[in-house]
Amino acid sequence: MDRHRSLTDLLRTDRRAAELASHPFDFNPDFYEHVEPVRLASGAALEGVGKDAGGGSFFLCGEGGDERPVLYADSEGSAGIVGTSLPAALCLLIGAPCRSDALREIERAGRDFDDRETEALLASLDAEYSEDCGLEDLAGDRAELAARLGLAPLPSAARLLAMTREATALSPSYALLNEEGGAYDRL
Repeated sequence: MDRHRSLTDLLRTDRRAAELASHPFDFNPDFYEHVEPVRLASGAALEGVGKDAGGGSFFLCGEGGDERPVLYADSEGSAGIVGTSLPAALCLLIGAPCRSDALREIERAGRDFDDRETEALLASLDAEYSEDCGLEDLAGDRAELAARLGLAPLPSAARLLAMTREATALSPSYALLNEEGGAYDRL
């Protein structure tokens, strides 16, 4: 990817990348509006960059380019940071679409998993996700989209889960408010 070109521009001009991002990775770069007017409690800027199939929205927070944190707000009143930057958020959506389930499994086990266990857990969740979504080649779709966006090679499974934790740690600093000033619940 041309490093001078933003990922948002690339997703809006490369139709194949946009198609793959939308399905199977549930990031539609054709952003319109969130289900209601929202703002950050800090007053920092929000820039809509994508939607998911459930009516949730992805926003870049603050001023600048792709290196801003990405906040996800669902349609039910919950929000949280899903990537420390747009490249990180897209790596997570592409590389570990079931990362929240994986973290819950690890927390339920009461210990950290080693790299082999983490890879096996994500592979199992990928297989379940592929079956649920009727996907024939998740790995191929993943590789193609990562290459088109200049994100290849994707980080290891253990690094993807560490990136999820890093993003989650930022969430308290990015409280999302609705039009009446009510705070969204944290994801």
